Amino acid sequence: MKKILFILIPFVLFSCFERTKKDKYINNEFVKLLWSNEKFDWMPSSLISYNNQLYFADLKNNFYSINIENAKVNFNIKTDYNPINKPLIQEHNLFLTEYGNDLNCFDKNGKFKWKINGEINLRNDLAGYNKSIYGSVKGNGFSKIDTTNGKVVWFLPKDSNITETNKPTFYKEIIYLGFSELSSKLLAINNDNGKIIWERKYENFKTIKQYKTENGLLVLLDKNFKNGKILMLNFENGNEIWSKSLNPDLHYEPCIVNKNIILSTYDNKIISLATEKGKTNWIFNINKDQAATEIVNHEKNIYFGTINRDLYCINSNNGKINFIQPFNYGIVKPIVLENKIYFPTGGNEVWVQK
Repeated sequence: MKKILFILIPFVLFSCFERTKKDKYINNEFVKLLWSNEKFDWMPSSLISYNNQLYFADLKNNFYSINIENAKVNFNIKTDYNPINKPLIQEHNLFLTEYGNDLNCFDKNGKFKWKINGEINLRNDLAGYNKSIYGSVKGNGFSKIDTTNGKVVWFLPKDSNITETNKPTFYKEIIYLGFSELSSKLLAINNDNGKIIWERKYENFKTIKQYKTENGLLVLLDKNFKNGKILMLNFENGNEIWSKSLNPDLHYEPCIVNKNIILSTYDNKIISLATEKGKTNWIFNINKDQAATEIVNHEKNIYFGTINRDLYCINSNNGKINFIQPFNYGIVKPIVLENKIYFPTGGNEVWVQK
């Protein structure tokens, strides 16, 4: 039930609801508050980092770029919509998708450059690679788009109005794109001309995600939060290298580090697998809690937030707990910059590890 609610309103988990008064005044033993600014009133689902900047939308139709260390505003764009989805930064340009699915391009200082119409899938499949961006443009299906003017270079016609394309993965000059509908499929596409190289269908699964690893293309499949599978495919021909039954949580990108895949599952576990053969390194059970952010690696440890607003720090080699830090607000994906790890929260705060 918790997972279904998360799908419907993902930003609720990171909202400004506090713990009870009994829990509110907790000992911040492992983290310290860097700054807090209630005026931002940010939408955590829109927050990303780039270099030393945080980018986010607020509930008053503003979009900000601020310094992560001191919250100094770099620019503030006034919009006529609330861009709740994460923006894309590519070639020093900022790309925002509207509620109406339009794609807006701004320069690094927030100056408007161009705008094009998009499909609803653009919120999920917008991505950048080299000097191009990719996503679902209105009337043209999935497209390669010129960053300078928004013109379509090539496109794949959409299968149907209910097909959902995911964020593509890139390896050399091949694009890997997943399609989710009543079943799932995966395409390998020539980046130069948009021609399909190979296709794989997964009839028994509804949702698909794919990621690049050192040993091949990692594919995560799910049907109903209970029946899932994880595969490793050959980049060139799509042949299976290994596979195993698992329930990967497809809402969060796995952490791929040191030839290991670390991911959360729908049955409240964190699992580490070797990319080479899929061997299980360790399993950590969160018990009655559940991961609610992506897993981030920093200095031989992994970090993630949970539905119960706890921050976990776990040794990435053996899965042992280093510490659990409670927070008053929901935790957004931790951010690693240089030698620091930052913890934004739904309370318009940024914390750092002591």
